[in-house]
Amino acid sequence: MNFIGGYSAIVSKGHTKADELLMNSIPEALAETNFICSSVNVGSTKTGINMDAVRLMGKVIKETAARTADRDSIGCAKLVVLCNAPDDNPFMAGAFHGVSEPDTVINVGVSGPGVVKYALESVRGESFKVLCDTIKKTAFKITRVGQLVAQEAAKRLDTEFGIIDLSLAPTPAIGDSVADILKEIGLEHPGAPGTTAALALLNDQVKKGGVMASSYVGGLSGAFIPVSEDQGMIDAVEAGALTIEKLEAMTCVCSVGLDMIAVPGDISEETIAGIIADESAIGMINQKTTAVRLIPVVGKGVGESVEFGGLLGHAPIMPVNGFKCDDFVNRTGRIPAPIHSFKN
Repeated sequence: MNFIGGYSAIVSKGHTKADELLMNSIPEALAETNFICSSVNVGSTKTGINMDAVRLMGKVIKETAARTADRDSIGCAKLVVLCNAPDDNPFMAGAFHGVSEPDTVINVGVSGPGVVKYALESVRGESFKVLCDTIKKTAFKITRVGQLVAQEAAKRLDTEFGIIDLSLAPTPAIGDSVADILKEIGLEHPGAPGTTAALALLNDQVKKGGVMASSYVGGLSGAFIPVSEDQGMIDAVEAGALTIEKLEAMTCVCSVGLDMIAVPGDISEETIAGIIADESAIGMINQKTTAVRLIPVVGKGVGESVEFGGLLGHAPIMPVNGFKCDDFVNRTGRIPAPIHSFKN
């Protein structure tokens, strides 16, 4: 499935009337098209978090779910809300052609969680040094191949080569799972104690190996932990090992955020906005990209599942904290940038 990105707004500090019109048009745009993806950047380390935009995106996500209710609210699978969105991210649904990019450019995402998992099978029980060295060497090889492919593609298309994104991005295919890497490292399931540490280790070693293979690294460059697109994550949710709260903790040390998570269709727009605010705060404070791609599946609740098919996979409906945050998210204005943003 060839998705098309760029139906996007950058509103981390404020938004114009045109930005507001675009955000309000997202539900219709995603309901009436099959391949268009939309992204909205609501915060950054430099500017803080635009809570007016966060609140609006809670409403937009609910409306998108309602407009595609006959297809298990699939429109929300094509919509992501970001903090610190990079201009050169090649991964949908958050990819867009940023203002710092040339007219045409080849930005390539390198995946390969299955390759890393296979490499780790040969070092079971070994020390952390051996474990880390194995991940770094494997990441180097994957990235080097991606670099060569990207350069050849740019040459044939007579355009500029931009960056290699080092992200480990899973697919629903068996064996192509970040969760399986975490299990190979030593966890019974993602979500077990030690998960955040294991994910931090994985993310760091992938970056250390990848940067040696390319002089042009960018995009997100981290391990993705989507639920519906990773069979190992689905298994962890169904086993009761993984919750949204644990996933949020994991996003502190990886890319990109709460990704492809199906939640009950009766979730309120204020609760969605609160989840977006939490994830944006992690990105803002930690100077990293974070995002939320929640799918409130109309007519379904916890204990049920949803099938999207293709690269979007399938997902169990996950429970959401039922306590309210309405009075918080309904405050107007902007959460200020953190003190360490002042670097000029």
